[in-house]
Amino acid sequence: MDEVNHTRIYAVIFFLLAVLGIGFVCYRVLVPFLAAIAWAIVLAVAFQRPWSFLERRMPRHRTLAAALLTLAVAAVVLVPAGLLVGALASQTIAAATKITTSLSARDVRSFSDFVALPKVARVLDDARVRAGISPEDFQKLAAAAVTRVSTVAGAASGKLVLGVFNAMLTVLLVIFLLFFLFRDGERMAAAAIDLLPTDADGRNRMSRSLQSMLAAIFRGSLMCALVQGLLGAIGWRIAGLPSPVLAGVVMAIVSLLPLGGTALVWLPGAVWAWSTGHHAAAVFLLLWGFFVTVLLVDTVLRPMLVRGADELTTLIVFLGVFGGLAAFGLLGIFIGPVALAIAVALLEVMRGQAGSPRLDAAG
Repeated sequence: MDEVNHTRIYAVIFFLLAVLGIGFVCYRVLVPFLAAIAWAIVLAVAFQRPWSFLERRMPRHRTLAAALLTLAVAAVVLVPAGLLVGALASQTIAAATKITTSLSARDVRSFSDFVALPKVARVLDDARVRAGISPEDFQKLAAAAVTRVSTVAGAASGKLVLGVFNAMLTVLLVIFLLFFLFRDGERMAAAAIDLLPTDADGRNRMSRSLQSMLAAIFRGSLMCALVQGLLGAIGWRIAGLPSPVLAGVVMAIVSLLPLGGTALVWLPGAVWAWSTGHHAAAVFLLLWGFFVTVLLVDTVLRPMLVRGADELTTLIVFLGVFGGLAAFGLLGIFIGPVALAIAVALLEVMRGQAGSPRLDAAG
């Protein structure tokens, strides 16, 4: 009897080690494609309604329907996204050029010339005195900092071409994966949910809760953020302020903050326009920012997109977006809320299994 138990224990240990080993190998294989996989999942969830519509219209041609919707998403989302990245890059370069031109007008051609500017010299000297650093040591630190910045800048420029190639490859992989997620995504999701150690009722509860939260996240908070960023960029452009695309992207991100929102961008912009003598532009930006960017979206669009979402969903979006940004960069805007939504849905299943009151995350 003992020998049988020992054999069973050894078999379980061997099985667990084999699963861990294979899982580690699979992880190493998929690491280069994690960004493409994540973007494909994000797009598949965001376009679930169009896919359901096509699936009902073409029940016997799922492959063709998936191919058509994939091409449509590539044309509607990926191409404009590429144009947006190009506009951001051009406006960032324009801003850097403007700074360089401004410095050149003051005869600043090197770091020493920049440090020699009266205002800069006063600030640096005050900081040096407060830190208790001698002028000689401060000069050495400044030289080391310049060397470090130059090295980093050179390395970044050397990786630019490789970065562009990787971005193009990622886009192609996203399109390829998106096709299979549209066609086979429901079966994949059902298979994953079936792995949960719970009964059919718990799995159904998990599926409904997750679908409700994801819909509230994508259709509500993130979609409203994109609309607010777009409207903010339009108003910024009409007001004649520089870098409207950059301002719109920043507004889309800060609109997810519970306090301030897009006003953290258009209000300082209006103050700057007023202080530079552009009074009409300042008044227009204030009115546009409040009535169009904020009031229209919050009172008209958001209630249409979000039905039944509660404060927990808002908290998930807030923590997920900014925590995801810190952990994963731009992709974290989507990964963070989705990861927290899955965690809350799993917690609900666990509470249901334990007989605790249901944690209603979707109202």
